[in-house]
Amino acid sequence: MQFSNYKKPDKPVIQRRKINFLFVILFGIFIVILIKLINIQIIDSEKYKIAARKQYENKIVLSPYRGLIYDRNMNVLVSNSFEYSFAADPNMVDKPEQAAELFSRAFGKSKEEYLSKLTSQNTSFIYLERRVDASKTCGLDTLKFNGVIVLKEPKRVYNYGNLASQIVGFTNAENKGQTGIELSMQDELSGKDGFVIMQRDGKGNNRPSLDFPRKDPENGNNVVLTLDVNIQRFAEEELAAGVKNYNADGGKVVVLSVKTGEILAMSSNPTFDPNNIASADTSGMKNAVISDIYEPGSTFKLVTAAASLEEKIEDKNSVIETDNLNEIKGLNITDVHGAASMTFQQVIEQSSNVGFSKISLQLGSERFYKYARDFGFGIYNGVELPGENKGLLKRPVDFSSVSLPYMSIGYEVLVNAMQISNAYAAIANKGTMMKSYIVKKEFGNNNNIIFEAVPTTIRQVVSEKTASILTSLFTGVVERGTGTDAKIEGISIAGKTGTAQRLVNGEYSNSSHNSSFVGYFPADNPQMLITVILNNPKSGEYYGGKVAAPIFKNIANRIINFTGKTNIASNDFVNVNYSKSNINVQELSDLNDRKILIPNLVNLKLEDAKELLTESNIKFEIIDSTDTKSNNNENGNPVITKFVESQLPIANEKIIWDENLKVRIVVRSSTVPDDRLVIVPEVKNLSLRKAINLLLSGGFDVFINGSGKILEQSPLPGTKQLPGCKIILYCKNQ
Repeated sequence: MQFSNYKKPDKPVIQRRKINFLFVILFGIFIVILIKLINIQIIDSEKYKIAARKQYENKIVLSPYRGLIYDRNMNVLVSNSFEYSFAADPNMVDKPEQAAELFSRAFGKSKEEYLSKLTSQNTSFIYLERRVDASKTCGLDTLKFNGVIVLKEPKRVYNYGNLASQIVGFTNAENKGQTGIELSMQDELSGKDGFVIMQRDGKGNNRPSLDFPRKDPENGNNVVLTLDVNIQRFAEEELAAGVKNYNADGGKVVVLSVKTGEILAMSSNPTFDPNNIASADTSGMKNAVISDIYEPGSTFKLVTAAASLEEKIEDKNSVIETDNLNEIKGLNITDVHGAASMTFQQVIEQSSNVGFSKISLQLGSERFYKYARDFGFGIYNGVELPGENKGLLKRPVDFSSVSLPYMSIGYEVLVNAMQISNAYAAIANKGTMMKSYIVKKEFGNNNNIIFEAVPTTIRQVVSEKTASILTSLFTGVVERGTGTDAKIEGISIAGKTGTAQRLVNGEYSNSSHNSSFVGYFPADNPQMLITVILNNPKSGEYYGGKVAAPIFKNIANRIINFTGKTNIASNDFVNVNYSKSNINVQELSDLNDRKILIPNLVNLKLEDAKELLTESNIKFEIIDSTDTKSNNNENGNPVITKFVESQLPIANEKIIWDENLKVRIVVRSSTVPDDRLVIVPEVKNLSLRKAINLLLSGGFDVFINGSGKILEQSPLPGTKQLPGCKIILYCKNQ
């Protein structure tokens, strides 16, 4: 073979090809990178910005203060305090063993329990302790561990304990309303969260920055109720005594202002303490006044009586055959206090079942239903509380052959205690039904009025003449009839008794009853109505006139003694704050209703104690033996913080509140060794941005007062402070 014609390529040609090939590869890589950069910088820039911010930004929610709840005389029923919660980001904790040991000693739990939480995997947030009373933190709230978070969480304080607890309700661990006014006015009371964006450093600590936004929280609005704590206490105490005396399963009480519809007191027994939910009786959390329905018995005879008078079927002197038995379609209706015949007045005074059942047949189903409906039965009242049950009022088309006579005496109908109260209040108010309400006013943090209730007329149920006749008849019930145990010397009372058999296993029981009394006074110019209901009294007596009427009398007597007999008949009765007036108060114990619970301040940081007292509207005096001319103690170590050492009045003592009440607190100073301190740098001549960065790098927190040039700083430069100390920069535009 001959290769004489073959010519070997020159080396430069081969090198150029390699270079070109390499260039193509590099160019391709460049294009790929360029496309990726365009994608990152332009197309998906926002996504990557958000991802980057998450690495060093932390949004902290700023919780608002929940609005206060007052009674009608501005006694604080519900106020605010705070508790501490301790949490951790296990990814940031650098000394889990040390932290676990400290928490174990502080709270008496095993070190292993805390260590397990502090070293948890796949989580960036875990609670170590939740909602610890501020006086029991053992100083842990002032310590700083990388990755350990101290949260100051608001909590509600119910200053009167069990009193009115079913009305005000309670909040959960997240400070959200669960029952009562706390629930129904959650939006108004809760306020709006704020936030601050913090810069997170490599150790997981949050630091403020001027470059990040901040929105302050909006505190909740305050609510004033129509309740009077004095009347509420009278009602609750006498109801509880009655439940005990008559061995009842429970009871209900309502006190209404007849002319306005304002609820002055409302309670059911048992109650509960919203300050101690964990051990509370859950059955006491329900407001049975509006949520429990029952067959009312004779108090429902109001409907038949009012309708027959208004329709002119009967008058006060009409004679009705009441031969102790009325048999209708096999149903026997009998009387306890029977007679061959009675006048209409006697039928009411003796609560004759036979008489009312016969009157109802003359009235007819349609008219009976109309008046029952007009009196508010079978419909919602709309009171500003959750859980209202409208009861059951059958339509005439659903009546059986015995429904009308049975309903006329308070069976085959289901009502709640509020409906019965409203119906009788309409008669007391000259036939005009008022809307009952419990929220009197709502105002903001600047005392600006947001809402103020006014009495609202619902309808004219019966004429003023009919109402006047009924009031005189109900006065006879107390003077001569079944309600004589409600009689009060010197005060005219109008009222009606009620006793109803209860259904037990589907049958009406002869040994289980609902016993009630509804009354209002003074009968000649009614101002106040009281309804008392006992569930299944088992002491032997069970008639409403024998067990409920005495409770009514006791409540009414205490109210009259507290306000004075001359005031009780005043048309301006409900607008007077009797706990502040110079009336002759016969029950000195009634001053207990002005008492507030003194919070526990011992071991709190001074600023926290001051905040707590200010929130509770309590003045204070600070006694401090520390040399106020120096920031150093006798050993030369700086005073880091001050704690409450003792207080007077002591914690949890109930004190009568007035505007001059003052709590005296003695504080102690806490110091630290010199080797744990950091020198505060001079930042007066620096730009605001440089000053903040310098202070943050030194481990200090920064608070800026004003804007512009830095004029002063506190603490002073050169002093030694603990890392985390707040440095205040006072600025002003030049």
